[in-house]
Amino acid sequence: MGKKILFYVIGISIACLGVTFILKSNAGAGPQDVVLMVLAEKSGFTFGTWVIISQGLFLLFNSFLLKKRPEFESVITMVFWGLVVDFWMEIIFSDLELFLSTPILRWSCFLLGVLLIGIGVGIYLTPNLPRMPYDGMMVALCERFQLSLMVSRTILEITFIIIGIIVGGKIGAGTIVLVVCIGTIIQFFNQLSHKLYTIS
Repeated sequence: MGKKILFYVIGISIACLGVTFILKSNAGAGPQDVVLMVLAEKSGFTFGTWVIISQGLFLLFNSFLLKKRPEFESVITMVFWGLVVDFWMEIIFSDLELFLSTPILRWSCFLLGVLLIGIGVGIYLTPNLPRMPYDGMMVALCERFQLSLMVSRTILEITFIIIGIIVGGKIGAGTIVLVVCIGTIIQFFNQLSHKLYTIS
Protein backbone atom coordinates (compact mmCIF):
# COMPACT_ATOMS: atom_id res chain seq x y z
CA MET A 1 0.00 0.00 0.00
CA GLY A 2 2.91 2.35 0.71
CA LYS A 3 4.09 2.15 -2.89
CA LYS A 4 0.58 2.83 -4.15
CA ILE A 5 0.24 5.94 -2.00
CA LEU A 6 3.70 7.15 -3.04
CA PHE A 7 2.88 6.95 -6.76
CA TYR A 8 -0.52 8.51 -6.09
CA VAL A 9 0.75 11.50 -4.10
CA ILE A 10 3.77 12.17 -6.33
CA GLY A 11 1.67 11.90 -9.48
CA ILE A 12 -1.00 14.34 -8.28
CA SER A 13 1.60 16.79 -6.98
CA ILE A 14 3.41 16.80 -10.34
CA ALA A 15 0.18 17.13 -12.32
CA CYS A 16 -1.03 20.05 -10.18
CA LEU A 17 2.33 21.77 -10.63
CA GLY A 18 1.87 21.37 -14.37
CA VAL A 19 -1.60 22.94 -14.20
CA THR A 20 -0.10 25.87 -12.27
CA PHE A 21 2.64 26.48 -14.84
CA ILE A 22 0.14 26.40 -17.68
CA LEU A 23 -2.26 28.84 -16.03
CA LYS A 24 0.52 31.20 -14.97
CA SER A 25 2.07 31.16 -18.46
CA ASN A 26 -1.00 32.83 -19.96
CA ALA A 27 -0.31 30.99 -23.22
CA GLY A 28 -3.67 29.24 -23.20
CA ALA A 29 -4.99 26.92 -20.52
CA GLY A 30 -6.29 23.41 -20.84
CA PRO A 31 -9.91 23.28 -22.05
CA GLN A 32 -11.35 22.27 -18.67
CA ASP A 33 -9.19 24.80 -16.86
CA VAL A 34 -10.37 27.58 -19.17
CA VAL A 35 -13.92 27.00 -17.93
CA LEU A 36 -12.86 26.76 -14.28
CA MET A 37 -10.78 29.96 -14.47
CA VAL A 38 -13.80 31.88 -15.77
CA LEU A 39 -15.89 30.51 -12.91
CA ALA A 40 -13.16 31.36 -10.37
CA GLU A 41 -12.85 34.94 -11.64
CA LYS A 42 -16.61 35.53 -11.65
CA SER A 43 -17.38 33.86 -8.32
CA GLY A 44 -14.41 34.81 -6.15
CA PHE A 45 -13.80 31.18 -5.20
CA THR A 46 -10.33 29.77 -5.78
CA PHE A 47 -9.48 27.69 -8.81
CA GLY A 48 -9.00 24.66 -6.56
CA THR A 49 -12.49 25.08 -5.13
CA TRP A 50 -13.98 24.94 -8.62
CA VAL A 51 -11.87 21.88 -9.35
CA ILE A 52 -13.59 20.12 -6.45
CA ILE A 53 -17.07 21.28 -7.49
CA SER A 54 -16.64 20.32 -11.15
CA GLN A 55 -15.20 16.94 -10.26
CA GLY A 56 -18.30 16.24 -8.19
CA LEU A 57 -20.38 16.67 -11.34
CA PHE A 58 -18.07 14.35 -13.29
CA LEU A 59 -18.41 11.81 -10.51
CA LEU A 60 -22.17 11.65 -11.06
CA PHE A 61 -21.83 11.54 -14.84
CA ASN A 62 -19.36 8.65 -14.69
CA SER A 63 -21.83 6.73 -12.56
CA PHE A 64 -24.46 7.23 -15.25
CA LEU A 65 -22.05 6.32 -18.07
CA LEU A 66 -20.91 3.07 -16.47
CA LYS A 67 -24.33 2.31 -14.94
CA LYS A 68 -22.99 1.75 -11.43
CA ARG A 69 -22.88 3.56 -8.10
CA PRO A 70 -20.80 6.75 -7.88
CA GLU A 71 -17.21 6.13 -6.82
CA PHE A 72 -17.42 8.17 -3.64
CA GLU A 73 -13.84 7.14 -2.83
CA SER A 74 -12.83 9.69 -5.47
CA VAL A 75 -13.90 12.51 -3.16
CA ILE A 76 -10.56 12.11 -1.37
CA THR A 77 -8.72 12.61 -4.66
CA MET A 78 -10.92 15.56 -5.64
CA VAL A 79 -10.25 17.40 -2.39
CA PHE A 80 -6.54 16.55 -2.38
CA TRP A 81 -6.15 17.75 -5.98
CA GLY A 82 -8.01 20.99 -5.26
CA LEU A 83 -5.88 21.72 -2.18
CA VAL A 84 -2.59 20.91 -3.92
CA VAL A 85 -3.31 23.03 -6.99
CA ASP A 86 -4.27 25.97 -4.76
CA PHE A 87 -1.07 25.40 -2.76
CA TRP A 88 1.04 25.69 -5.92
CA MET A 89 -0.99 28.56 -7.43
CA GLU A 90 -1.82 30.70 -4.42
CA ILE A 91 1.25 30.17 -2.20
CA ILE A 92 4.38 28.83 -3.93
CA PHE A 93 3.98 30.34 -7.41
CA SER A 94 1.51 33.15 -6.72
CA ASP A 95 3.67 35.73 -8.52
CA LEU A 96 5.19 33.51 -11.20
CA GLU A 97 3.55 35.38 -14.08
CA LEU A 98 5.50 38.51 -13.11
CA PHE A 99 8.72 36.75 -14.15
CA LEU A 100 7.39 35.53 -17.50
CA SER A 101 8.06 38.78 -19.34
CA THR A 102 8.80 37.41 -22.81
CA PRO A 103 7.00 35.01 -25.16
CA ILE A 104 9.92 32.57 -24.89
CA LEU A 105 9.61 32.41 -21.11
CA ARG A 106 5.82 32.09 -21.24
CA TRP A 107 5.92 29.27 -23.78
CA SER A 108 8.73 27.49 -21.97
CA CYS A 109 6.65 27.60 -18.79
CA PHE A 110 3.60 26.40 -20.70
CA LEU A 111 5.35 23.48 -22.40
CA LEU A 112 6.91 22.43 -19.10
CA GLY A 113 3.41 22.47 -17.63
CA VAL A 114 2.06 20.24 -20.40
CA LEU A 115 4.86 17.75 -19.84
CA LEU A 116 4.33 17.76 -16.06
CA ILE A 117 0.59 17.13 -16.39
CA GLY A 118 1.26 14.19 -18.70
CA ILE A 119 3.87 12.77 -16.34
CA GLY A 120 1.78 13.38 -13.23
CA VAL A 121 -1.48 11.92 -14.54
CA GLY A 122 0.37 8.95 -16.00
CA ILE A 123 1.97 8.25 -12.61
CA TYR A 124 -1.04 8.74 -10.37
CA LEU A 125 -3.24 6.49 -12.53
CA THR A 126 -0.72 3.64 -12.14
CA PRO A 127 -1.64 2.24 -8.68
CA ASN A 128 -5.35 2.20 -9.56
CA LEU A 129 -6.37 4.19 -6.49
CA PRO A 130 -9.44 6.46 -6.68
CA ARG A 131 -9.10 8.72 -9.70
CA MET A 132 -10.14 12.27 -10.33
CA PRO A 133 -13.60 11.87 -11.86
CA TYR A 134 -12.43 13.73 -14.99
CA ASP A 135 -9.67 11.16 -15.45
CA GLY A 136 -12.17 8.50 -14.45
CA MET A 137 -14.34 9.71 -17.32
CA MET A 138 -11.38 9.28 -19.65
CA VAL A 139 -10.97 5.70 -18.46
CA ALA A 140 -14.75 5.14 -18.54
CA LEU A 141 -14.87 6.17 -22.19
CA CYS A 142 -12.04 3.71 -22.86
CA GLU A 143 -13.98 0.89 -21.22
CA ARG A 144 -17.39 1.75 -22.65
CA PHE A 145 -16.35 2.42 -26.24
CA GLN A 146 -13.05 0.48 -26.50
CA LEU A 147 -10.93 3.60 -27.01
CA SER A 148 -7.31 4.31 -26.18
CA LEU A 149 -6.40 6.80 -23.44
CA MET A 150 -5.16 9.16 -26.15
CA VAL A 151 -8.45 9.16 -28.10
CA SER A 152 -10.73 9.41 -25.07
CA ARG A 153 -8.71 12.28 -23.55
CA THR A 154 -8.77 14.14 -26.86
CA ILE A 155 -12.56 13.80 -27.07
CA LEU A 156 -12.92 15.28 -23.59
CA GLU A 157 -10.57 18.16 -24.31
CA ILE A 158 -12.35 19.11 -27.54
CA THR A 159 -15.68 19.06 -25.71
CA PHE A 160 -14.34 21.53 -23.14
CA ILE A 161 -12.90 23.80 -25.81
CA ILE A 162 -16.44 24.23 -27.07
CA ILE A 163 -17.77 24.88 -23.55
CA GLY A 164 -14.89 27.29 -22.90
CA ILE A 165 -15.76 29.34 -25.98
CA ILE A 166 -19.41 29.44 -24.94
CA VAL A 167 -18.64 30.79 -21.44
CA GLY A 168 -16.17 33.35 -22.77
CA GLY A 169 -12.94 31.71 -21.65
CA LYS A 170 -9.56 32.49 -23.17
CA ILE A 171 -8.75 29.84 -25.75
CA GLY A 172 -5.14 30.42 -26.72
CA ALA A 173 -2.75 28.65 -29.06
CA GLY A 174 -1.54 26.70 -26.05
CA THR A 175 -5.01 25.22 -25.62
CA ILE A 176 -4.75 23.58 -29.03
CA VAL A 177 -1.22 22.35 -28.29
CA LEU A 178 -2.48 20.79 -25.08
CA VAL A 179 -5.40 19.05 -26.78
CA VAL A 180 -3.16 17.59 -29.47
CA CYS A 181 -0.37 16.44 -27.15
CA ILE A 182 -1.71 15.61 -23.70
CA GLY A 183 -3.35 12.26 -24.47
CA THR A 184 -0.19 10.89 -26.05
CA ILE A 185 1.99 12.14 -23.19
CA ILE A 186 -0.29 10.61 -20.56
CA GLN A 187 -0.36 7.29 -22.38
CA PHE A 188 3.43 7.20 -22.76
CA PHE A 189 4.20 8.00 -19.13
CA ASN A 190 1.44 5.74 -17.85
CA GLN A 191 3.04 2.82 -19.66
CA LEU A 192 6.48 3.79 -18.35
CA SER A 193 5.13 4.24 -14.82
CA HIS A 194 3.51 0.80 -14.91
CA LYS A 195 6.89 -0.73 -15.75
CA LEU A 196 8.58 1.10 -12.87
CA TYR A 197 5.72 0.19 -10.53
CA THR A 198 5.98 -3.52 -11.25
CA ILE A 199 9.76 -3.71 -10.79
CA SER A 200 10.12 -1.36 -7.79
